[in-house]
Amino acid sequence: MSRRRLLLGILGAGGVATGATLVWAQPTYNSMPSHHDPITPEQCRLIRTVPDGRPVEPSRNPGARVFSDFHNDLEPLLKELQPIKKNFGISLIQPIHAAIYRWQMSYLKRPPPVNMLRVTGRPEHEQQRRPWGYGDTLDEAALPPAIKATADRIRAIPGLRLGRLRDVTINWRHSSFLRLDPHLDPAGDGENIFILSVDGPAVLTLCPHNWFKLTRWLSMLTFADEREQVKRESERSWTSQDIDVLLPAGSLLHISGDARWKWTHGTRLGVEAPDGSLLQWFGRPEERFGPTGERHSVVFAFAAPDE
Repeated sequence: MSRRRLLLGILGAGGVATGATLVWAQPTYNSMPSHHDPITPEQCRLIRTVPDGRPVEPSRNPGARVFSDFHNDLEPLLKELQPIKKNFGISLIQPIHAAIYRWQMSYLKRPPPVNMLRVTGRPEHEQQRRPWGYGDTLDEAALPPAIKATADRIRAIPGLRLGRLRDVTINWRHSSFLRLDPHLDPAGDGENIFILSVDGPAVLTLCPHNWFKLTRWLSMLTFADEREQVKRESERSWTSQDIDVLLPAGSLLHISGDARWKWTHGTRLGVEAPDGSLLQWFGRPEERFGPTGERHSVVFAFAAPDE
């Protein structure tokens, strides 16, 4: 069966999403039970709707909380990350994918170098060294002191109820290449995902998974140039239902519930300034900042309590 015929079967004979498809794709906000206290307006302060930049109310929040002043002494942690990156860091971008990214960014005057470095206990690559393990075998005693102290600080946040630590991942990007396509973290990581922004600020965008898949199906019908699609998504975001989360240095994002299981998260490529630099935007395409020279983040994944 051709791609076009398959998509028409999903969307309807006229190539338009059917009522059932639209119901299936609708974003959800409070459809899953939570172990935590209700989300507060303060925890939504750095969360905005796209593309109008309106504040997100707790009732329309799928399960994202920002603790904006979580960590105010990041220098020891940043210093600790450097030898870990050197000894254990690995890029998961294969040469073929790097070539695709470069081609997709060819509309830019000064495309940034494709790069990423990751350290994690999660098994992801045959050449990977796993310094502290993963899941049921994660050894917290093997965590470096500043990372271990951060994990303990997360456990102590009032109103959250967490199970065992299942994963710790360090991510590093440089030269304003912050692109991270929408994705769901593996189920084995557990219920609770925490992203600590260590230095360079960034915007993490939550995207309703089914709505995103529907928009991708529709774009496939048009056989659009991938460069145009990446440019459009960078300038307008992935879907009209997206939610932006601003993560300045020292802030901590917690994702659980619908935001964990029914919404993807990612970071847009960014938009080009007149001088060719790459800028990020928050909520509204006009609200730009950057460029971001480099960015370190640490991701902590915890199980639900009593798992």
